[in-house]
Amino acid sequence: MAHDTTETLTADYVIAGGGSAGCVVARRLVDAGYSVILLEAGGDDRRAAVYVPAGSARLVGNADYDWKYETEPDPSRNGRTDNWPSGKVLGGGGSINGMIYLRGNPADYQRWVEQGATGWSFPEVLPYFLRAERNENGAGQFHSDRGLLGVSNLRVHHPFNKLFVDACAVAGIPRNDDFNGAAQEGVGYYQATQWKGLRCSAARGYLRPIRGHKNLRLLTRAFVDRIRVKAGVAEAVEFKHYGVSKVAVARREILLAAGTIGSPKILMLSGIGPRDELERQGISCVQELPGVGRNLQEHPGIMLSYDVHMRTMNVDAHSRWRFGMRALQFALLRRGPATSPISHVGAFFRTRPELPVFDAQIHFQPLGYEVTPDKVILAEANRVSLAVNVSRPQSRGTIRLRSAHPQDAPIIEHPLLGAEADVRTLIDGARIMRGIFNSPALREHVGKEYLPGEAVTSDEHWEAYVRAGSFAMYHPIGTCRMGAVDDPETVVDPELRVKNIRQLRVIDAAVMPSLPSCNTNGPTIMIAERAAALLTGI
Repeated sequence: MAHDTTETLTADYVIAGGGSAGCVVARRLVDAGYSVILLEAGGDDRRAAVYVPAGSARLVGNADYDWKYETEPDPSRNGRTDNWPSGKVLGGGGSINGMIYLRGNPADYQRWVEQGATGWSFPEVLPYFLRAERNENGAGQFHSDRGLLGVSNLRVHHPFNKLFVDACAVAGIPRNDDFNGAAQEGVGYYQATQWKGLRCSAARGYLRPIRGHKNLRLLTRAFVDRIRVKAGVAEAVEFKHYGVSKVAVARREILLAAGTIGSPKILMLSGIGPRDELERQGISCVQELPGVGRNLQEHPGIMLSYDVHMRTMNVDAHSRWRFGMRALQFALLRRGPATSPISHVGAFFRTRPELPVFDAQIHFQPLGYEVTPDKVILAEANRVSLAVNVSRPQSRGTIRLRSAHPQDAPIIEHPLLGAEADVRTLIDGARIMRGIFNSPALREHVGKEYLPGEAVTSDEHWEAYVRAGSFAMYHPIGTCRMGAVDDPETVVDPELRVKNIRQLRVIDAAVMPSLPSCNTNGPTIMIAERAAALLTGI
């Protein structure tokens, strides 16, 4: 008689996914005295390419750190396909992202409430943002200096940054010294999830100090196959550790934190999702939840870039001796270009004056680059660039299973420009930024417009440029939507519990009902802090 020799591990909580959310909740649960198994499919984060901020350019698109999910051809962008980054390393997206720290604004969270996420208004979530934050500038009404997530000012400075901020202000965009303060609209400098010049992901800030704790069992290269559900109760996680099948049993709960792309995939592989989708793949439907994989949202962006009459950071990247000097500066002082986040200056602005609230965001950097379908290309010229993105896009997409085999990547269908209003916002926002670059405040410093090029003038030209060149800003959310339990599209209730399945929660960006008007790592960490509080009562 054959015996099952599969190794079984047991803990109070099993967390499937060691990204930003998984690391946060693991730390809080261990601190509260619970035992935790944390499963991360990628590798260890303790590498120079992760901790040195400028290394992010070498992480996105690198199969050692990035799942490189490929989208289906997009009919709204001439059939373009893209690689969508997703962290394949402990710390997840927070270990490979551009490190911009933002929260969004009260209106974003009021929309969540209106979509059924009761208890998630801005006054109710602000304490969890504060619980996470260790801000270099100290504590106040909107900030904390006691959290585990380091948030710092720029440690690299370039003269064009100030020129650009001043030009935006002259053009009527108000100055804003703190996008996470009393108001978000305006132009100013970003803060970054860094501490003392190094990336501060949730893996570094939350998990690293407890890596040897007796109550934490961390397994990297642990690929989750499915969640085992019996009689409506999530009992265990089936996974492969370096290719060997194992099972992790949860005495209390299973927490799914595999991200906007991974979490719905795991639910569907576990028999939780749209019945027709599951049956198409030959998977028995354990619980029909039509909303699993739907409601996919992403910020669409478009690039502008200009040649300028001063040395930019491109020269440091392409000059061997300058690169060596900057490396020495970083090694000795933890300052300079090696500490650069993806962007230095941000702005939240209205593309039409009659709008009641801003509808566009920019990421500006004294560095020229282009976003292609599969990678980011640095220019060799003295060039600056900015991306304009839609703050609250209207287009929606889906995540579906490619097969019943866990190792197969899911099907990502997202018409990034499926809403005409989003196209209009990109065009209007790009025109405003072009006007600023052509203004008297910048004219003597700016040379040729490299992207989109001066030949692009009419609405038809702009739309063609936007549809050919727009790209995802790498902020996907929404595929396990939180909402009211009587809403058929709801996947998790406001306490993040998967509908009709006991002992199972989703705790990552997939639960967001709609996109906050900002980069999404900060809100994801807030969700995880709130999830930990729901679990521990602390």
